[in-house]
Amino acid sequence: MTKSQSLRATLLAAPLLFAGFATARAEAIDTSKSIHVAMVPKLVGLSVFKANEKGAKEAAKLLNIKFLYTGPVTASAQGQVDVFNSLIARRFDVITTTSNNPTQLAPALKRAMKQGIKVVSYDSDVAPDARDFFIQNTAYDALGKALVDGVAKYAGADAKVAILSSTPDATIQNEWIKALKAYMTSAYPKMTIVTTQYGQSSPSQSLTAGLNILQANPDVTGIIAPDGAAEVGAAAAAQKLGKTGKVFVTGCSDPDSIRQYVKAGIIRESPLWDEVKEGMLVMYVARLAANKAIGPNSTFTAGSLGTFTAKNRVIVFSKPLIFTKANIDNYQF
Repeated sequence: MTKSQSLRATLLAAPLLFAGFATARAEAIDTSKSIHVAMVPKLVGLSVFKANEKGAKEAAKLLNIKFLYTGPVTASAQGQVDVFNSLIARRFDVITTTSNNPTQLAPALKRAMKQGIKVVSYDSDVAPDARDFFIQNTAYDALGKALVDGVAKYAGADAKVAILSSTPDATIQNEWIKALKAYMTSAYPKMTIVTTQYGQSSPSQSLTAGLNILQANPDVTGIIAPDGAAEVGAAAAAQKLGKTGKVFVTGCSDPDSIRQYVKAGIIRESPLWDEVKEGMLVMYVARLAANKAIGPNSTFTAGSLGTFTAKNRVIVFSKPLIFTKANIDNYQF
């Protein structure tokens, strides 16, 4: 064993308690053969996906993965399909992706699987028969509850609320919206959703949508924005219109992007998870899938991240991590 291989084996075996998952020593992961793994986000440039990339690069070094980060410049399903076709032609070993449209991406990913390429979705799922595994950020009902509670606590149990999402077909956002509506109905029956708008995962389009929401609906006191760009756009709109302390925004964005709005009091609570460590987990699952060392219902150890369980090929990454003014400076991504 070379010195670099010995160091890699030591790092893979290091135990660490993380996010409520059990501490365990890593099982040996065969990294003797180099593999090519691509990470294809909804679009390049969005901060949450950059955080995924950062973690994926760190893990790739440990796992003998030749890593490529590539994707469309706008939130386009066809743009992702074009990228997949290129990766299939180049015979990558694993494609990992977060979906702009679960059905539109399916044919290309099924073609990849037929050619022996493993497919791992994360964040926003593709059609289940078009991937080998899905890494779900957090349980949908837990995230939906956190989003609604984050508005109700400050805007009130009878608040009029708007939703500002990414795109109409985004799998993960639609699951969260479904979950938050169910929780809102049971926990806050007097709370109402007056409009649902979309910002196309673009900060500028989300700002425009946020301004339109607040100008057209002056009685809205809460905006739930389950998308990184949408939360920033909604918060910027509330600030621009002088509604700090009158309109409360929550959503799902990285701490670096929302820090100024949290400190200004526009965002009081914002649930997410550690995007960097999720990117690391994506690479561990990709490596294990390529090795055929993970089953559809199995428990595995992902190095220092801890132990995880696949159930029907779905792996839940973390419980919601709530960013507040008190803790947001503890996180830098």
